[in-house]
Amino acid sequence: MLVADKNQREIYKRGKIMIIDDVRANTLLLEKLFTLEGYQNIFVIHDPEQALEVIEQEEPDVLLLDLNMPVISGFDILELLAARNSRLISSVIVITAYQDSEHLHRCLRLGVRDFLTKPFDPVEVVLKVQHVIQENHQRRMQEDQIILIDSLLQRHVFQLEELQQEYVQRMLQAMKQKDNETGRHLLRISNYVFVLARQLGYEESHCHKLKLAGALHDIGKLAIPDRILHKPGRLTPEEFEIMKEHTTKGAELLAGSRNEILLLAERIALTHHEKWDGSGYPQALRGEDIPVEGRITAVCDVFDALTSKRAYKEAWSKEDALAEIRRQSGMHFDPAVVQAFCEVYEGILEIRETWID
Repeated sequence: MLVADKNQREIYKRGKIMIIDDVRANTLLLEKLFTLEGYQNIFVIHDPEQALEVIEQEEPDVLLLDLNMPVISGFDILELLAARNSRLISSVIVITAYQDSEHLHRCLRLGVRDFLTKPFDPVEVVLKVQHVIQENHQRRMQEDQIILIDSLLQRHVFQLEELQQEYVQRMLQAMKQKDNETGRHLLRISNYVFVLARQLGYEESHCHKLKLAGALHDIGKLAIPDRILHKPGRLTPEEFEIMKEHTTKGAELLAGSRNEILLLAERIALTHHEKWDGSGYPQALRGEDIPVEGRITAVCDVFDALTSKRAYKEAWSKEDALAEIRRQSGMHFDPAVVQAFCEVYEGILEIRETWID
């Protein structure tokens, strides 16, 4: 413990002390006092006109500042530091012969740390300087620790995000093996969802989560029999009822997680076939009872389905598909989401061309 205390004292002795006073007798006395105490970095300035530049260049741990100097007073230097929002002002110990409260209050309002009254007591000088240096050293250590902790947290968050993305990508690979056409559809949908959510004003980080979650909207199709999923013609009413189960089966596959992306994906899987007017499935939700992520995905999903060729239909033209989206505003789709979709329509088309079937 004694060794640790000694090492700590040695660290404090390396702190920078700056003395600004136009009276050389005062600076010589202070400089000798600190040298005898073992301090190694002592800067003396006799010309106050050079003071501000040197202060900001050297960034002292403690600044002993005389108030009564010609041309530029100690008050002038304090006010310049305050105007620049310099935190160095909190390391200032004012040297003054003034005894009136007006001058002391003025210094305190500017943010100085402490006072030394002329003629000063050597023990008082050493102790006050030592306290300021120790406090500044401890503050810097705390700041360094905060930076280190923040860096570790950022690295941890990045690793979690990488893990989440890999998890989603592996599920997408499983879905592509089930149906490669569906795989490209999922990539388009996830990117549509991202640009549409951003247009609706969501934070970038949330848009990225929705992008990953949106890619899983059809994950329930893994549980749909191939004879229905790959049927070359239209589904019978009975087959369509089975196909509709991909919403509930998808939600079941994703249920029980505490991960935000998978929670979003669960709601999207369950609700992306609900309709604004309440005529959708599986729960016949209406209006804002439908989670917004489901409403966003619904517009993207229908547009992509309309513009894609299937065994039972030809692809619609992009213009006709957009017209249908607009026509269904307020019936199938949330009007606000349709408006945002129209605003980013050119970006939607670029995504479509990137991941075309």
